[in-house]
Amino acid sequence: MITLHQLRIFWAVAHSESLTRASKLLGLAQPSLSQQISKLEASIGAQLFDRNRNQLDLTDAGKFLLRKSELILAGVDEAMAGLQEFSEGARGVISVGALNSIARVLLPQAVRLMAKVYPGVELDVHEVSPGEALELLYGRRLTVAIVAADSVASSGVSFHKMDVFSDPYVLAVPKGLDLSKVEDSWADLDDSSRGVLNSCIQFNFGTPHQRRMEAWYHKAIPQHRVISQSRTYEVALSLVQEGIGVAVVPALTARIGKDNTFDVDLYRVNLPDRRIVGLVPSQYVRVEPYATFLAALEQAGGDIDLPPIKDIPPFLKAIDPVVDTIADEAS
Repeated sequence: MITLHQLRIFWAVAHSESLTRASKLLGLAQPSLSQQISKLEASIGAQLFDRNRNQLDLTDAGKFLLRKSELILAGVDEAMAGLQEFSEGARGVISVGALNSIARVLLPQAVRLMAKVYPGVELDVHEVSPGEALELLYGRRLTVAIVAADSVASSGVSFHKMDVFSDPYVLAVPKGLDLSKVEDSWADLDDSSRGVLNSCIQFNFGTPHQRRMEAWYHKAIPQHRVISQSRTYEVALSLVQEGIGVAVVPALTARIGKDNTFDVDLYRVNLPDRRIVGLVPSQYVRVEPYATFLAALEQAGGDIDLPPIKDIPPFLKAIDPVVDTIADEAS
């Protein structure tokens, strides 16, 4: 007999492509995962994975079972979600994963809208990176992941995708650093202003992102030097606020709450907007209370008020917006 537990383990391992990652994703020890996979293979009489050290590649039988297991597990999840509506006094729990900079602005409004219809639903918020959110989603420990579309271009295809909002990239500078008439970032500024503009705060979100950012800075601010690297936009904006340097960030990250922003000036740059999407297993899209939450999330995204953004400075207008594309792996 094939059990649901075995199918869930097989599904997670197949998407993880290694026992190490699957173990982290499911919160189970590797020996336990190996044992369950071996039992599953013995019960069906076929090998599901070609094992190469810690790498696992699906066999033809494994690919067949993966397609079937996705349908089975989706059906079970949808049935359990539907049955919850019939349980008297049951409180629904919706688990959401997102970066802090997104969650703090988007979720309060979404929860307020949700509470009008389902006041008893509990929101379990995970402040995680897009990569971690995807792992939790594959491990069925999240209902919704809110991430940048570019960060899931290839890995998020298994889930229903909905647009939530988009915001432009901006150059965050200390208050009072006027770039509105700067044609030459070296010749048109005094020594103090030039020193701040050439002190850049970058993000160590992964090698591809770093390379794209470095290429942009080399074109836009060729005399720059990196004074700090950060994993969060909040830290970068705090450094900018103190007059230490400048940083390229999505505009929404400068907003702290509904009515507050970091005390910085934001200048538009000629980079593609960051598009934020919600990823959710398809079985939840039409089942309550999840459907209402998704609608509330979409409405909250449409109601987002971005902080004030100044026009692109003259010295940045010559930068090629096609060449200098940033795929935002971390936000």
